[in-house]
Amino acid sequence: MEIEEYYDALTGFAQTINETGISPEQFISDLINNDHDKIDKLISFRQDFLGVTELNRASGYISMGYFKAYEGVKRETCFVICFELTEQVIKLEYRQRCETYSLTQPIFQAEPSLAEHIRRKDSGNYDNELIDLSAVDQIGDTEIIKYKDHYFLIDYCLNPSELGWIKATFPDNPLFIRLKPYKVFDKQPQGRLFESILMPANPNWWKTLNIHNRDKEGAAYQLGEDEYPDNPQALWEYKVKNINRLEVIAKRDNNGNLSMMLEELTGMDHNNMVFGRCIHLDTDDKQGTNANDAILNHLDLAINVYEDDNGKKRLTENLAHGQVTSNASYRTHLLRIENVPFKSLVGFALLFFKSQTLIQEWFEDQFSK
Repeated sequence: MEIEEYYDALTGFAQTINETGISPEQFISDLINNDHDKIDKLISFRQDFLGVTELNRASGYISMGYFKAYEGVKRETCFVICFELTEQVIKLEYRQRCETYSLTQPIFQAEPSLAEHIRRKDSGNYDNELIDLSAVDQIGDTEIIKYKDHYFLIDYCLNPSELGWIKATFPDNPLFIRLKPYKVFDKQPQGRLFESILMPANPNWWKTLNIHNRDKEGAAYQLGEDEYPDNPQALWEYKVKNINRLEVIAKRDNNGNLSMMLEELTGMDHNNMVFGRCIHLDTDDKQGTNANDAILNHLDLAINVYEDDNGKKRLTENLAHGQVTSNASYRTHLLRIENVPFKSLVGFALLFFKSQTLIQEWFEDQFSK
């Protein structure tokens, strides 16, 4: 067996797991029971490349009782294969979640007319990422969406309770959301439970949108043990939630359009992935306009996923420096709303970003001076 064949097998397994919903450990257990030759080939190949770190990690899971058909190194190899399969499942799920909409995807196969409610750009073309929320029904404050005879799920990077605040605050504004393209149900599913500085900012431009044409302002806020040694909340966000920093950049183009990008980045996780939660907005209101009076053309929420070397490179870059950063390995929009006040950015940031510490530091830096 070659390494390409090994990973091709894991990719195929991951596809089956995503389709069936079973766990990777159960899949490996079923493989042991039903296709001994296939798992033996994988074990024989993988155990030749085991390192001490992998063996130590696997040994900590032996007490869980899985894969008892094997002993010693072979059993530990089963756990290593399971870890790597889990990584493939996670990456495949993110790729699928970020796919542009297609009529071949399960949600449109189940309800073809749902495609009629995909958001259209100003050009008239479909954006193939978002669905008009007014065309579907949200079940309470859950992530469950009903359309005709089927149920769908809002992407879980968007807390569904946010929609309650948005709809109540901006009831007449065009609003679009991201539905997971591969999740569709005949019966209503059970809802999930959701959670109900590197460079100082220039606070003066904010109050009056005081950025001249072709100018830019940026800021970045960093988590770490050195930055917040006596702040348990900050250390929890850094150590447990793996949040790295918040980057902010605002710039005005030659035509006077002011755009702003904020991205909250994680560190590299054990799957070699970096995640970015991104807010983007723009306004045509001129320099000197009071921020309380400014209206946004649009505000959208998105996720960026940076894999492997791309993730490492992204962590060396910074939006706040005005530089072009690496493109995400894959990304998708989660929500778009139009014609809302500029000051509503505060509410969206509080709802969407995960680090209370970084949001608080940004607010104090930007608004309290």
